[in-house]
Amino acid sequence: MKEFWDQRYAEEGLAYGEKPNEFVREYLEGREPGRILFPCEGQGRNAVYAARLGWEVEAFDYSEVAQQSAMKQASLAGVEIDYQVRDVLEFSPETGKYDIVFLCYVHLKPEWRKQVYPELVRGLKNGGALVMEVFTKTQLAYQAISGGPSKEELLYTPDIVREEFAALREVYLRDFHTTLDEGKYHVGPAHVLRYVGRKEEV
Repeated sequence: MKEFWDQRYAEEGLAYGEKPNEFVREYLEGREPGRILFPCEGQGRNAVYAARLGWEVEAFDYSEVAQQSAMKQASLAGVEIDYQVRDVLEFSPETGKYDIVFLCYVHLKPEWRKQVYPELVRGLKNGGALVMEVFTKTQLAYQAISGGPSKEELLYTPDIVREEFAALREVYLRDFHTTLDEGKYHVGPAHVLRYVGRKEEV
């Protein structure tokens, strides 16, 4: 899979466009900047956008090609981001470091999610939020048009999200049909899920 993503990110142009994801834009707009993490961030469109708003941005991906592209975009925008090349399965954050962890179309195997998600939650500050936009299982009907995984196990339902983030307080959860316009690989009708979960003080 790393070879697949390296090849995609090496193509001419940005695979998922220059603009941030719509939910990233909506969620961050007007919020007091803090520290935010974008795991599996690809070419940096969301990380660069957050940095332009004044956020202290950390991001990572296991593709060196993605990192190079992201750093180029950050340089063109005149912002700084801390973007590392890292395997998500090896990520172990400092406890209570982030105000927001944003998962934007991060589709991991269920057994990987059991390992990764508790680490991401641990990395949140008390009161911090895990925010995500992902494809649902309904997206299989649109996969050939607007992208996303072709394997059902990599897709989501509201019940899956509630179960896998049971440690967080659900603030927002909605799955719905939409029309994507994100580069050349997320274009057209799609079915997505948006979620916000907050880490409560223990």
